[in-house]
Amino acid sequence: MEQKRTALLITYYWPPAGGAGVHRWLRFSRFFKENGWNLHVYCPENAAWPTIDESLNKDIAEELTIIRKPIFEPHKYLGKKNNPNQGSGITQQQKGSLFQRFIIWVRGNLFIPDARVFWIKPSVGFLDRYLIDHPEIGTIISTGPPHSMHLIGQELKKRHPKIQWVADFRDPWTEIDFYQDLLPGKWADKRHKKLEKSVLEEADKIVTISESGANDLERIGKRKVEVITNGFIFPEFDSKTIELDDKFTLAHFGSMPFARNPQVMWDALKALILEIPELSNSLQIKLVGPVDFQVIENANVAGLKPFLVQIPAISHQESLEMQRKTQLLLLVANRTGNVKGILTGKFFEYLGAKRPILAIGETESDLESAMHYTDAGLFAGYEETEKVKDYLRSCFLAYKKQNLYHEASNLDRYSSASLAKKFISLLKS
Repeated sequence: MEQKRTALLITYYWPPAGGAGVHRWLRFSRFFKENGWNLHVYCPENAAWPTIDESLNKDIAEELTIIRKPIFEPHKYLGKKNNPNQGSGITQQQKGSLFQRFIIWVRGNLFIPDARVFWIKPSVGFLDRYLIDHPEIGTIISTGPPHSMHLIGQELKKRHPKIQWVADFRDPWTEIDFYQDLLPGKWADKRHKKLEKSVLEEADKIVTISESGANDLERIGKRKVEVITNGFIFPEFDSKTIELDDKFTLAHFGSMPFARNPQVMWDALKALILEIPELSNSLQIKLVGPVDFQVIENANVAGLKPFLVQIPAISHQESLEMQRKTQLLLLVANRTGNVKGILTGKFFEYLGAKRPILAIGETESDLESAMHYTDAGLFAGYEETEKVKDYLRSCFLAYKKQNLYHEASNLDRYSSASLAKKFISLLKS
């Protein structure tokens, strides 16, 4: 029998952390043992995660070795109202104060690459000794953001050159959608880009989640970047046995910074209510998670305030259950420079809910390709109001007949089990 190989994963997001950043590796890690690998997970203890979700602890595979070390995070002491970053872009509950802008400037210019920079040195010292004590570990995987995790991996690679180092980019670094919102000055911008380039050049392998994202990283690092998308452990159930919402619900799950403002949907709904007045008796728009105040303002301008329901962050399990009951799921890609490469983990969760999806984003993007490949609902560009209105009309008419059902197809490509196997094959090569 082939001897098990062993890898060390360096990650900031791990249960009880909630939010989008935790799920990629929480899911992948469940399939390492069956593919002949042991996995040690290094993560922070008592971190200032944007959200806490204790329910995710049950998804940690028993065979994993979990190593936790305390972390110092200066922004932890600022209080929530002075921390506009809610885990996915910059989401503000109200117009930012001068102090908040100062905090953002400090983050982008003094904490490089991010506010977890103070965890790098103690982590390197600790893991250096850990690798000596565990010579069976032949691979290090760093996953970011936060990209401080890659700098830990980079330094360990220098100290242990025979160990393979794989840098996994769940999101871009300097080309992430909110990079310019961090107000980096010339020196800081140069520093960020220098560190990014060094990681891309020095890691043994680079992985990211989308084709467009890979193209961007290849342009910076001048080398091959592998694509392994996010995925989902798709459940087996009959969607027609689920008791759906009584209202004609359109729901968005996760944070909604202003870059995700679904203006095309607001415009389409405004027009559709005039065309079909009875829609106003059934319509409900659920926004689950933090929402930028400008998004709410735009919805109100369109006359949709009576239909909005804002729901604070909920547990992941509650989110999945609510998705299965929603009449129509809304997914919006951030309207920013790297929009073509945005293919969030939320998309795969939506596929698992077996409900129709209205996805809004850039045409000829990875999201559009994935929507067409899975036939998951409708993809529309940011300006395609009539296309969105026609789809909403057809969904509403189906809802009235209690026949709004649509299941995606070709899901094997996005199964966490198959994606984890693909990642492990990459490690072996």
